[in-house]
Amino acid sequence: MLAFDTEVMWKESPFAVMACAATPDAWYVWLSPWLLGETTNERQLIPLGDPTKERVIVGHNVGYDRARILEEYNLKQTRNSFLDTMSLHVAVNGMCSQQRPTWMKHKKNRELRDKIAKETSNIELVELLNSNVLSHEEEELWVERSSINSLRDVAKFHLDVSMDKEVRDSFGDLDREGILGKLDELLTYCAADVAVTHRVYQIVFPNFLQVCPHPVSFAALRHLSSVILPVNKTWDSYIANAEATYHRLSDAVQERLVSLTEQALEIKGEPEKWSTDPWMQQLDWSGQEIKMVKGKKKNDPPRPALRQKKPGMPKWYKDLFPKVDGPINLSVRTRVAPLLLRLSWDGYPLFWSDEYGWTFRVPRAEADKFVQKQMPPCHFTDEADAKLQEDSKNVYFKLPHKDGPTARCANPMAKSYLPYFENGTLSSEYPYAKEALEMNASCSYWISARDRIRSQLVVYEDDLPLTATDTSAENTSKDDSTMGFILPQVIPMGTITRRAVENTWLTASNAKKNRVGSELKAMVRAPPGYTFVGADVDSEELWIASVVGDATFRIHGGNAIGFMTLEGTKAAGTDLHSRTASILGITRNDAKIFNYGRIYGAGLKFAATLLRQFNPSLSEKETMTTASKLYATTKGTKTNRKVLHKRPFWRGGTESFVFNKLEEFAEQERPRTPVLGAGITEALMGRFISKGGYLTSRINWAIQSSGVDYLHLLIVAMDYLVRRFNIDARLAITVHDEIRYLVKDHDKYRAAMALQVANLWTRAMFAQQVGIDDLPQSCAFFSAVDIDPVLRKEVDMDCITPSNPIPIPPGESIDIMTLLEEKSAEAKLDQSTVPDEKNRPRLEDIPYKPRKPVMQELREKESISTEEEMRFIRAQIVSDDLGLRELLKETKKPAATTTKTRAGGGRAKSVLPYISQPKLLPAQREPMLVAEAMGTNRFRTGGTIGFEKGKWEFGDGARIGGWMKTWGRP
Repeated sequence: MLAFDTEVMWKESPFAVMACAATPDAWYVWLSPWLLGETTNERQLIPLGDPTKERVIVGHNVGYDRARILEEYNLKQTRNSFLDTMSLHVAVNGMCSQQRPTWMKHKKNRELRDKIAKETSNIELVELLNSNVLSHEEEELWVERSSINSLRDVAKFHLDVSMDKEVRDSFGDLDREGILGKLDELLTYCAADVAVTHRVYQIVFPNFLQVCPHPVSFAALRHLSSVILPVNKTWDSYIANAEATYHRLSDAVQERLVSLTEQALEIKGEPEKWSTDPWMQQLDWSGQEIKMVKGKKKNDPPRPALRQKKPGMPKWYKDLFPKVDGPINLSVRTRVAPLLLRLSWDGYPLFWSDEYGWTFRVPRAEADKFVQKQMPPCHFTDEADAKLQEDSKNVYFKLPHKDGPTARCANPMAKSYLPYFENGTLSSEYPYAKEALEMNASCSYWISARDRIRSQLVVYEDDLPLTATDTSAENTSKDDSTMGFILPQVIPMGTITRRAVENTWLTASNAKKNRVGSELKAMVRAPPGYTFVGADVDSEELWIASVVGDATFRIHGGNAIGFMTLEGTKAAGTDLHSRTASILGITRNDAKIFNYGRIYGAGLKFAATLLRQFNPSLSEKETMTTASKLYATTKGTKTNRKVLHKRPFWRGGTESFVFNKLEEFAEQERPRTPVLGAGITEALMGRFISKGGYLTSRINWAIQSSGVDYLHLLIVAMDYLVRRFNIDARLAITVHDEIRYLVKDHDKYRAAMALQVANLWTRAMFAQQVGIDDLPQSCAFFSAVDIDPVLRKEVDMDCITPSNPIPIPPGESIDIMTLLEEKSAEAKLDQSTVPDEKNRPRLEDIPYKPRKPVMQELREKESISTEEEMRFIRAQIVSDDLGLRELLKETKKPAATTTKTRAGGGRAKSVLPYISQPKLLPAQREPMLVAEAMGTNRFRTGGTIGFEKGKWEFGDGARIGGWMKTWGRP
């Protein structure tokens, strides 16, 4: 095992200049041959030795170090296992984004307090004591249970060690000779980092094993830390093409704006024109005088003063030049651009207001039509422009904004306003205004991502010594087929939900026809003889949420959202996202955001904000009415009746069962995920936060962390199958619910079958752990496995963009039936296969220890009677107040009425809570016909269903149905 640290010179190169490692036996230091003057090539990687030797390499953000290790740039996976202390810390003591500002405030206060302790005469001591900072900090118990993720802060938190990181600046400030001059000091700094990292590891690793005790939660980290993305020289062409396209488009926009600027300057000497033009009058035309100085000689005429910025030009034009001799700074984001383009909203000119942002001016006689659209007029109380305040002939209205009526529009040329150009609401006197906006929208992705993409550390075969790669000589030519590698610097558990984090590949968008550079993923290309095999988990987190709701009934499809998840399809428009889209009148992709936000615990305000983003023309009243109606239908009504349930609960909604279960998980003293039993970070434990605090984050944790359990199970199951059946495959990348393997061509169908089997095992474990001992075929397998030469979302995407006009040939998408029927011979996982002795899974060395499922522990902890459980189920179904009152009356009756003893000594009949209208019907002790229980013939005949001893009993042919009335199903 090694504790490891590397340092680089960013100004010179992202490649390592020194590295330090410690083992139980010795310390090791590596210095770059370039640093020592042995070569002029600064692209040096750190050799660790024999790649078949097993090592555990520990580092803080160890993905950064891995990207500089020589042996990792190889198609054949090394036996190095990387363990990230940052990830371990985040899983145990991380904090959610809502907590970070509070923590940073407390950190600043602590540092100030420490400073005052050393300088008791400091006047800041009085200010601190007069404030309530100290008492407030005592109330925030979680603050002392968490820290941000840098090694400096983690060391302070776990070890109470203060690290001086200023020395590191030397690597960026000094040249090669300067580094050599301070070599002893810098090596000492590097070694100190290693020592601290090891001490942190000794604390956080045992803590992690306690918080996440299941072996799968740890085993998957090795694979997530060893991802690899193969590329070839087309990567360089991609960057060059995207950059050239970006400059071509942005230059074209600027040329047109400059042309409009020159056109506006033609009237600078004609005040009667610019003062009566609604757009030009908003520009500052002052400052046109030219400063003159005396001539150099006695009788010489006065001459313009030197170093004047654009003498004779108006102030608005001068402001476009940051420097006297610099270029013009003009783009669609510049404040004067909408005025130069003469933009209008519904034909009314735009006006800038410091108070309200961009507005449009309407004659007072015509203002009613906008007031009727629930668009409030602007009242200029703090406006700096006196002309707007004094204008009594016109009324001004704010431009609608995607974030709602309180947000102001700062740039009507933003891409969110493109639909208004499309429908003519936002218009210009110049036809190329829309083109300028489209060009700006087209470049937006590249503008935001170009620095991250261009800084990717790409290592080609040319950079590697021959001994470091096992690729054949035919692939080492210097044309586009020259192979290279990118090692994404992934933090395997970068958030409190234990999701992986990486700032380029895990956030990359899919290719869009109008987005420059959006073909990024497709630039990852399998080498000759290899292909990508992978799949997207179908509605992973939605299915997890629905199964949690189904756990109440111990049957798949037992609650409404569970039934829809199983039966609804995207093609028929009957799945949850399609139904939400049709109800709200938005796109399916927008509906996905809306649905997941609601499931993650976001409230009505969030829903209203999203609706306004999807349709900014909605009035405030319409938005709140629509959102409230949908939330009442889905989430239900919050009810606090202790006689029915000890905690507040949701009732009457199609998703009430789901939300009640999620909140039950979130409100535990030590919340754990239902499948692998992974615990929540200390900063969100109930004992350290106020009652009900950060509930949204904890519900979000319950779903997303379960999604991470799903991915970890899938990865470990695939690892077993790959080793058991000698499949030549390694994990390439995972993106939340997507997984892609790099596979030899001859094994691609076996890898596809292995993925299907791994998914089946994972789904089965989820079902079994929530108390359901079967699995519907509709969710057992991936809908399709993709076999593709490039990395992309769908195999049939041509990935044409402004910077990539050449379509990429499609790959192959194959479902389980095709795999079994048409590829059975090639896809067979033959049990007679003898696994490689060195790599075979050794299950005989692992003792099996049965464990009680988390869901079962929760049920036992509740320790409620069957009658109480049934009553609570009925309470969750009740949608109207009348039904609730009737249930409360039943509950408040003497105990004898609910536990009345028959002559034979038995209890009264239990109640079966299946609904159709909805209504409740009694069920016999013995299983009875479903049709009998429901009073309807909507089910198959011949089946029996009943409730006995806290468990649902089903006879042959029983099938649940009739739950989807709220969503419009028959």
